[in-house]
Amino acid sequence: MQGGAGGAPQEWVPPQPPCDVKAGHFRVTSAIVDLQNAASKPNARERLLKDANDVLTRAITQDKQDKNAGAWYYLGRYYVEVKDAPGADTAFQRAVALAPQCKDDIDRHRERLWIDVINHGLSSWQENKLDSAKLFLRQAAALRPSHPRAFLALGQIYESENKVDSASAYLSQAAAAAGSDTAFAALKKDALAGSARLNIRRLQGDPAVQRWQRTRFTRDSVQRQLTVDSTVLSRIEASSASRRARGARLAPSDQQSFSRDSTARAKAVADRRAALAAVAGTVARDSGAAAPLFDPAIKAYRAYLGAYPEATDAVTGLATLYIQSGRGAEASAALDSIYPPDRKTDPAVIIEAGEGAMRANAFAAGARLLERAVAQRSYDRDALTALANGYQALRDSAHLLPMAQRLQAIDPLSRTTLRLVAAGWDLRGRRDSAQKYRDLAETGLQVEITISDFRPDSSGYVLEGVASNAGGTASPVQRLTFEFLDATGHVQVTQSMEVPQLPPQGSQPIQLRVPGTALVAWRYRPS
Repeated sequence: MQGGAGGAPQEWVPPQPPCDVKAGHFRVTSAIVDLQNAASKPNARERLLKDANDVLTRAITQDKQDKNAGAWYYLGRYYVEVKDAPGADTAFQRAVALAPQCKDDIDRHRERLWIDVINHGLSSWQENKLDSAKLFLRQAAALRPSHPRAFLALGQIYESENKVDSASAYLSQAAAAAGSDTAFAALKKDALAGSARLNIRRLQGDPAVQRWQRTRFTRDSVQRQLTVDSTVLSRIEASSASRRARGARLAPSDQQSFSRDSTARAKAVADRRAALAAVAGTVARDSGAAAPLFDPAIKAYRAYLGAYPEATDAVTGLATLYIQSGRGAEASAALDSIYPPDRKTDPAVIIEAGEGAMRANAFAAGARLLERAVAQRSYDRDALTALANGYQALRDSAHLLPMAQRLQAIDPLSRTTLRLVAAGWDLRGRRDSAQKYRDLAETGLQVEITISDFRPDSSGYVLEGVASNAGGTASPVQRLTFEFLDATGHVQVTQSMEVPQLPPQGSQPIQLRVPGTALVAWRYRPS
């Protein structure tokens, strides 16, 4: 990007205070005159710039002016005029070293040239001239190393070429250059997100990680089967103990069937445990080899979320890394550091983060976040559902049923809610109650209510959903009373509606327009 150009006359801008840089030599003085004239005489511009370069070069190389700040300063000014970024960078570095008071003045000239260079780099990138784009962008990065834009673009170009190491290095430089400057917040976010993405790509391609994932899949499959077999065997043994306590006996044929089932399950449990013991050495070896390889990706995700905790879509990635690396227990502490319990955080962000952890099967970490959220939003149906699902995955008999019953008080005509209540009773060993709610969920609930949206609009709020009849006969008319709550849980507005008779497999949209200004949640009940 070299070469002079004609054009309209320009005003020469001398060094600005405190940059009181002296010529110090007659050749440098001559060069200053040439640069001034080049700015005001476009027809002679190229010749005058050439003369300025010649005399400055002679002054530095022949007249021992290499320690003269003025010689380097004006040589840098010459390079700005001919748009030679590498030359300007070198000359200005020498000038600042000799005259540090000129740094701000020099930075203004660097910025002027930087704008031209980075625009050339970005346009070359758009035209898919990647070699030229990289050249210009490297020059721009050298001119303004405190600006992240060139580093970010270079990282993205190398990422598109699947050159992971180079891309990662430039993206790290972009994030570092952005620092805490709010003007660069968007660029920093892109850099940190790109760095996290690249680390995942590197991780996925590593043979040791791939080997560990296969080993982990085998182990986890056996563990899931063992859990199922152990649960069934426990129920068989409990049933047998109950009969003995009552003095009851099975018919001979039933006793034979029971014995076969009991023996088969006991053998399955023993076989699964033996299989886990057999792979224990491989699990330890492969896990140990892979574990350190997860650290850069975990660090990248934590840096991204630490700077932008509202980017909750990345929580799933971070939690997944902890689970896949065999460090699931660390996920809660990591997320607590990103969403500290003692810092006020929007509950919506905490809910999204908790749901992200749940999607990664980091159930304990997700539950911990969602517990904090529902403490603030006790009627948030989505948060309660996610938390109840987490308790079910954790087989938390103490917490699942109360949470499911809270959900039932808000959303009683929902198959999802009824199944969670059934699961809560099941974990507590109440088979009859569990079966009651399972039957309700599968066949007993003819009209199901599904609320899909609750949002503010210009006149208050809008609640939308659908009433559906999954049965084989027409449903009766269904009357519902909706209550709309403020942040403290107090009812502010009540509205009733009627769901008309629905044909088999039929449905009816629900829409309520609700006045108010501070509503945060809804609940309903049949009436």
